[in-house]
Amino acid sequence: MKISDVPEKAFYATPTHIPMKRVPDWDALYEVLKANGFVVIEDDAIRTNINGSQEGVKVKNFNNFVRSIKRQKLFTKRISNTRWVCTLGE
Repeated sequence: MKISDVPEKAFYATPTHIPMKRVPDWDALYEVLKANGFVVIEDDAIRTNINGSQEGVKVKNFNNFVRSIKRQKLFTKRISNTRWVCTLGE
């Protein structure tokens, strides 16, 4: 995803609340994503990969859920130190 693909509203939107049971409710977040066209995830739990890139744990888990369970592409873009925007691919 390129920065030009990010919806303009995403830069100023409040982070999307991740519904929780005992674990994150990815199905509910997926429905919000379909309804709004994008979600903004704020994640302070950041890990560094072997190659030096950083990823948000919640963002990675949501990406895995959408790609493996829902069988759809999910595009993510980091828009600040702790915020990512996610949109569905075609």
